[in-house]
Amino acid sequence: MASVDELLAGLDAKMRQLDAATPLPAATLQSLMDDFLIRYAHETTAIEGNTLTLHEAQVLLEEGTTVGGKTLREHLEIINVRSAWQALEAMVRDQAPLTETALGELHRLLTQGILGNEAGSYRRVPVYIRGSLHVPPNWIKVPDLMQRFADRFREQPPGEHPVRWAALAHIELAGIHPFVDGNGRASRLVVNWLLMREGWPPALYTMTERQEYLDALEEAQYHGQPDRFVHVTAQAVQFMMDRSLEMMRQVEDGRQQSQDADEGEWEPE
Repeated sequence: MASVDELLAGLDAKMRQLDAATPLPAATLQSLMDDFLIRYAHETTAIEGNTLTLHEAQVLLEEGTTVGGKTLREHLEIINVRSAWQALEAMVRDQAPLTETALGELHRLLTQGILGNEAGSYRRVPVYIRGSLHVPPNWIKVPDLMQRFADRFREQPPGEHPVRWAALAHIELAGIHPFVDGNGRASRLVVNWLLMREGWPPALYTMTERQEYLDALEEAQYHGQPDRFVHVTAQAVQFMMDRSLEMMRQVEDGRQQSQDADEGEWEPE
């Protein structure tokens, strides 16, 4: 298995390819992001136990069709991810700073219709993370910890790799566990906020890698060793990078074939 540094170096090389390539046509880019959003809504909720399939999530988001046998909460979780993602994209476009207010709004959108008045608000009770050795801090400390978190991740330090920085933000936010629920979904949104504001593709943590994701997070939070989680995050970023590069290759191949056909039709007098 490649080391973290090797994996990050590979991502840097792919970023240089993306930066050097001709931009995708607007329609192609939109279809790529539409597909990503469906996959993201499905995967980020599946990690937390949502049982809708990828196809069911697609039908729900594209057609508004509910799925028999699934709970209202499961439907709302999928729909809410779309709302929060759209808000996140607007924040990135506006170059909005990462603040407690913005984080609270993202959490509110993620949990609206599910948590009632607690949506967007810091917890006021002690909590435990199921199956984890890490014990979140006392709720009394949460406001101060979140202020420090927002101050720390407001800007990326010079020389810090965007993927490592985003992974560290996830580790710290999930460790604080500032909300009664939805901390994982909020942390994964923050990863993509930090990546996208630096011009990087978003990360897609998947259900198939759920155990590795949780084990790596535990290793970072309880044992203070973040490299494994940085590795998991780098792999999550690689998915969208590879899809973008493949789309660019297809577009370039199409342009080349069209050019060759035009040249073949020309006959000198």
